[in-house]
Amino acid sequence: MFLAECALAQVVEADYDRVAAELGGVFDFEAFEVLPEPGAAIEGVISAPGLRIGERFAGQRVARGQPQDRVTPPAPAGLAVRPGAPGRNHAVAHHAGFGSNALFPLGPAGFGRIEGRGEGATAIRFARPRQVAGFRVHADYADPLGTRPAPGTLRLRVFGPGGRTLGTVEVALRPGVMSLGFRSIGAPIAGLLIETHDPGGIALDDILFAAVEVIG
Repeated sequence: MFLAECALAQVVEADYDRVAAELGGVFDFEAFEVLPEPGAAIEGVISAPGLRIGERFAGQRVARGQPQDRVTPPAPAGLAVRPGAPGRNHAVAHHAGFGSNALFPLGPAGFGRIEGRGEGATAIRFARPRQVAGFRVHADYADPLGTRPAPGTLRLRVFGPGGRTLGTVEVALRPGVMSLGFRSIGAPIAGLLIETHDPGGIALDDILFAAVEVIG
C-alpha cells in the first residue's frame, strides 16, 4: 500500500482499527446536513474539540495550474490552519461509497463542477498530538468494464508540533474505501496534509483524533 516513505522513515504504516482504539475519537461529518452531491460548500475552517480542518497550513500556497491542487512549500511556517478560496475549499455531501457524509477537498475546477470535487488538498491540525493518526479515503468505485482510469496515489505529509516535517508517505489508491493508519516513531503527530494524484478525486471520512479525557 505504501509506495514510498521519507528517507528518515519516521512515519510507518499502522492498523486503522488499533489506532482508533488508541485515540478514542473520530470525526465523521455526520453533524452536517445530509445532502446529495455536490452537497454543501464549506468556505471556512472546520473546527471541532479535537481537530481543525482546512486546505493548507500557514506559510503554504496552493498552485492550481493542474487538475489537482499542489501545495508549496512542503514545510509550513506553523500549524495554523488556513481555508481555501471561496468555492475551492471543501464540500460535505452524502457519499454512496461510505454510506454516510464525507469531506470532498475541492480542486481548481471548484465546487460547481464535478471535475473539481475531490481534487483539492486537506490540512488537519490535532488539538492533542499523539504518535498515531488515521482516516478513511474513497478513491473511486469498482469499474468492471474498465472504462475509467486506474486510481492514482495519495500523498500524505506528516508534521510534528511547530510544523517540523516527520515524513512524507505515498499511498497507492484502489477502488472503494481504504482505512489508513500511521505511526510516528519520533515526535508526536500534530498535523497532516493530504494531497491527491488521483484522476477521479477522493473523499475523506472518519478522521481519528485523541479524545478528551474525562476526569472524575
